[in-house]
Order: sequence, then structure tokens, then C-alpha cells
Amino acid sequence: MKVPSIYGSSAALLLCSLAFLAACGGSSEEDGRMLVDGIGQKETLNKVGSYDIEITGARNEVQISAGNTVRNLLVTGLHNTIRVNKTATVLHIDLTGTGNTVYIPLGLQAKITKSGSNNDVIEVE
Repeated sequence: MKVPSIYGSSAALLLCSLAFLAACGGSSEEDGRMLVDGIGQKETLNKVGSYDIEITGARNEVQISAGNTVRNLLVTGLHNTIRVNKTATVLHIDLTGTGNTVYIPLGLQAKITKSGSNNDVIEVE
């Protein structure tokens, strides 16, 4: 008598779910906050006035354009990369999850909160 495997169907469901997330990600604006979610998204954020950013998901690459003012940058999830252009301002960076990296201009003064593991804020010229 063959016992049905629940692991095969679970693995197939997981793969379908990941493919769905990758296809449905992107950026949007909600309540004055820019949201980037999904898997492997590449987004350039450029908005007039000060605003908040929330980045979730995995392996997303986000560029914050020159001259932007970000009040709060919240990065969760896995292995997201954020690059802040030289003349952009970020007041608070909050990193959670694992392996997230934010590259900021040398000398940028931001409050930094980190939890999770292997999250970094790196200054670049």
C-alpha cells in the first residue's frame, strides 16, 4: 500500500506561492508612505516632500533619488539592498529581518535601529 506524500504537494504549493509573489510585487503609495514589496523588485523612488518608505520581501533593490527626504526607512525581509543618493536625506533607518543592506552617503546623519541578523548600514563616497 502506497502512503500519499504530503510533502510533494506542500513543496509545489510553496513554489507556486513564491512565483505569485515575485510576479505581484512592486511599489505603491499608501497613506503618504511608499511601499515596495515582493521578490527581486528593482525600484527607484522619487517623491516631492518628506515621506516614509517600507520595504518588505526578498532580494529587492531600491534606489532613493537625489533630493528626496525620507523620514523613516523601514526594511524587513531578506537580503534587500537600498541605495541612498548623495543629496537625499534619511532621518531614521530601521532594519529588521536578515541580510538587509543600506548604502548611505558618507556623512549622512541618520538614527539607525537594527534587529535580526546580518543587517548593515554602509557609508560610501
